[in-house]
Amino acid sequence: MTDPPTIVVLARDVRRAKSRLRARLAPAQRERLALAMFDDVVAAARSTRWPVLVVTDSAPLAARARAAGARAMRSPARGTRAGARAGVRTAERDGTTAVLILASDVPLVRAAELRRIAAAGARSAVVIVPDRSRVGTNALYLRPPSRIAPRFGRDSFAAHRAAAGAQGRTLTVAGLALDVDTPDDLDALRRSRRKAGPRTRAVLGSA
Repeated sequence: MTDPPTIVVLARDVRRAKSRLRARLAPAQRERLALAMFDDVVAAARSTRWPVLVVTDSAPLAARARAAGARAMRSPARGTRAGARAGVRTAERDGTTAVLILASDVPLVRAAELRRIAAAGARSAVVIVPDRSRVGTNALYLRPPSRIAPRFGRDSFAAHRAAAGAQGRTLTVAGLALDVDTPDDLDALRRSRRKAGPRTRAVLGSA
């Protein structure tokens, strides 16, 4: 059996997050939603009892992650791809044999689903978990961490598949299909509210 991965959670400063929701949510509401989703994702990751490293451009988010029992590192605000690569390098220097890179805006995720991805990683060196449109990537398992360079950004699902080649496996995971960026995503989250983490449910109930 392979060693458990380090979970690398990628999180942007919530004050700048979710700008595409501005037509539906006021700035304070967007910030509360982003923070609630972050808390729920970190809680799910911590529930695996595996190492958790939060990579963020925000000092308050880093402090929040540490208070929740995770490690945290600051990475300049150069985008998700740069943050992922910085987190992978740090985890590899620390001696981990695998990483599971995870978005911080997937509020339906559960620890059991993260364990399912790691189990798939025992058979495949790269496991790619797409978003519901199969355009983006909401989780990426790499063994070893340097197997391929993370390619988060536009059309990342196709980019990760191409980079992984025969070593890669696509895994559809219900709790990781929904990341919340657009008004349509917000509507889908509200329809799935009962499946969301407790902090996200509370924010949706007050929005």
